Amino acid sequence: MADVLVDTSVWIDFFRNERSRPGDFLDTLLAEDNVLLCGIVEMEIFQGLKKKELREIQSIFELIPYIETTRKDFIASGTLWQNLRKKGKTLPSTDCLIAELCIRHDLALFSLDSHFDDIEELKRIR
Repeated sequence: MADVLVDTSVWIDFFRNERSRPGDFLDTLLAEDNVLLCGIVEMEIFQGLKKKELREIQSIFELIPYIETTRKDFIASGTLWQNLRKKGKTLPSTDCLIAELCIRHDLALFSLDSHFDDIEELKRIR
């Protein structure tokens, strides 16, 4: 079963750069069927696409297993955001939701964003 949730930053790098270390690693993860998607990542990707890119990327994403977001996830991510804020760390609420999905499903997060480092219980791929 797939156990890596790939963040928007990696997908952007993958689609924009023909050759990059994160893109090459994502290629490997995809070949091993080890990649998962969630709604927040799809939303962030689709909001930045040109019309001609939409079908191609949609057809790729349709092949990747998807994690559903529940009400519990929204509550837990809000609590995570609040706990980080108390420590002086402010992350986008969307990233707290992505992190919470990884924590709940025991997944590793593949992201280029260093602010995820502030979440101690999150497994990271760099």
